[in-house]
Amino acid sequence: MKEGRISGAFAQMSDRERKLVVGGGSLMLVALVVVAGLLVSRKVAAMEEQVAANGEALSSILDAAPSYLKNRREEKAIEEALTQAAGSSLQSTLLSIAKDVKFERKYGNDGTSEARLSDFVKFSNATEILADLTQKRGKKARRKKSSKKKAKGAKAERQVFLSTIEVVFDRVPDGALFQFLEKVETHKDALFGVSLDISRESPNHEHFRAKLQVGQFRYGGGDDE
Repeated sequence: MKEGRISGAFAQMSDRERKLVVGGGSLMLVALVVVAGLLVSRKVAAMEEQVAANGEALSSILDAAPSYLKNRREEKAIEEALTQAAGSSLQSTLLSIAKDVKFERKYGNDGTSEARLSDFVKFSNATEILADLTQKRGKKARRKKSSKKKAKGAKAERQVFLSTIEVVFDRVPDGALFQFLEKVETHKDALFGVSLDISRESPNHEHFRAKLQVGQFRYGGGDDE
């Protein structure tokens, strides 16, 4: 019924009116196509920008991956060194190093005998303090720990301690002393020298008296809670 009325009205129009109606309808159709095209184009452009941003982010991640993996390996190595150091005392580690250093000990005019550096060593002033790197985070760590007090299976933060001890050698040859220093410097437990005082003790200047302070970082305390 409505289609008949529309057809009748269209038939009653003049040629000019028919052209205007057809032209207007065509313009509306073209406008709809253009608008739809613009919307699709913007959507595609936004997707392309997103893909480009994701590509840049992925490229940044790939560029940072080697450095990240290197840092993770270093952190793991430090973690293992701190854990291993906690398994034995600093004095026993240094005594074991001294036992590995052997030298020829002279006595009388022509007599010599093999000696171990461990037979000429004394230890004193052993200390162990909470390391500064832990103290700086102490308040934050305590706050974090208290907030998770009720959490089941939560690991307590492991505290890092600095152990130091004085190693005294009396009348030892310089070669044996330098061997000991080298072994300390290259030891797997990451020992380090804090101070060194050397003086000559014998008239022929072949023997030395040395006082060496050695330090070592280790885990302790917090991992047992």
